[in-house]
Amino acid sequence: MKPSIDGLFIVAFALIILLGANLISDITDASTPQAVNAASSSPQETEIIADDPTAFGSPYYSYVITQGLHGFSYDQMAVDLAAIGETTILSPISGIITASYYDEYGNPTLIIENDVYRLTLLHGSYLVSTGQSVTIGEPIGNESNQGYTTDMVGNPCWGRAGCGFHTHMNVFDKQLGSNINPLDLLP
Repeated sequence: MKPSIDGLFIVAFALIILLGANLISDITDASTPQAVNAASSSPQETEIIADDPTAFGSPYYSYVITQGLHGFSYDQMAVDLAAIGETTILSPISGIITASYYDEYGNPTLIIENDVYRLTLLHGSYLVSTGQSVTIGEPIGNESNQGYTTDMVGNPCWGRAGCGFHTHMNVFDKQLGSNINPLDLLP
């Protein structure tokens, strides 16, 4: 009997190819020499960057973008990033922790502010406290799937190990008075 290929199989296969190509593209983009150099700067360079309120780093040494711009319905312009090979979340800016709480959906929420940016991060297991100063590149927590997270097909990750681990990141530019695209700032 000759096996038949139905339409659902073709759609599923095309989706797998598309997702695989996007993942490879994101990994290639995230591992460029510029991103590696930005994450591994010398202490002297870090101090100079840390004093610049416009300086912006990555929350991970290497990452993939798991969801592009979203959150407009709840007044954000956020992206989701997942770590590659490690789980430590680094502070993308130098500033003060102005809030650390669980929102109405159970999302651990961390807000870091300086004179230029108000950065909102969700889903992590944060190790810093309100009022604490942080510098760009300083460890602030670990990647997690706490709160409202889903897998690639939209199934909730509650209680599922290895599912939905990422950082949701929104950047508000205080000088412009609006959210800005985090992808324009990430190395």
